[in-house]
Amino acid sequence: MTDRARHSLARLVEAHYEELRAFVRRRVGSASAAQDVVQETWLRVAAEPAERAPEPPRPLAQARAYIYRVAGNLAIDRLRRDRLELRHGAGLPLPLEQPGTEPGPDRVVAAREEMAILRQAIQELPERCRDAFLLYRGEGLTMRETALRLGISEKTVEKHVAKAMLHCRRRLAEAGIEP
Repeated sequence: MTDRARHSLARLVEAHYEELRAFVRRRVGSASAAQDVVQETWLRVAAEPAERAPEPPRPLAQARAYIYRVAGNLAIDRLRRDRLELRHGAGLPLPLEQPGTEPGPDRVVAAREEMAILRQAIQELPERCRDAFLLYRGEGLTMRETALRLGISEKTVEKHVAKAMLHCRRRLAEAGIEP
């Protein structure tokens, strides 16, 4: 999966955060566990290996279905882990998990920092530029669909998206993060 696709999916998770959280909460029964699962969903799609996720261009419905499948699978994993803890007793060591299946703590912290920087960078954009960027990159609309929704030309959408990408890259570079 390309970096663009990963960021697009991550933005989609952000755009549907509350909806995803409600979906996961119905499965795990806990608001805090649901929040953890949705955050883990974001991390998974942001760091997804190329062979595991569909390559763009993909319709928004397909991308949404993908993030819901990831969140649902992570919710099931969470329930299994919780059951295992109950069975083995609190405080007792659990059987070892497969190495490399989850990002390490350093990657989790780095991803959260990147996410905060990107959120701030997006908020700094002029409103029209931000709207075009979020529709195109976050919701997965095409340039044409974004232009129609905003009532502007495709060329203007292109310029807004390029401006937003450049701004985000600069903010990441200023923070010492390679985009």
